[in-house]
Amino acid sequence: MRVINLTPHEVRVVDAQARVIRTWKSAPRPARVETDRKPLHEIDGIPLLSEARTRAANLPDPEEGVWYIVSSVVSSAHPERCDLLVPSDLVRDSKGVVTACRSFVIMSEPAREREVVGTVA
Repeated sequence: MRVINLTPHEVRVVDAQARVIRTWKSAPRPARVETDRKPLHEIDGIPLLSEARTRAANLPDPEEGVWYIVSSVVSSAHPERCDLLVPSDLVRDSKGVVTACRSFVIMSEPAREREVVGTVA
């Protein structure tokens, strides 16, 4: 199976001893959820907006044998997709910046209803 990173960040997976298992370079054209914001009113001079999220731009159609690393926002916008991997169990440095993850999650409803078979290579 093939894994494609569709985030604007390098994705590094580490094991329990912080050894790098695998790294994927950042995407030149990351998948992004588009939003439609509308002003509602202000609270103490601060604009209050409504926001509706739409489908993700730059997200390829599903392809047999291919997994896509995406943000949780992109995955949430596509609950029907079982091929979207979201970095999980994040590792942070002393400043709180994410440096790696230890696993991926699949957030789709169909994936929660059945066991996913196979390995990510």
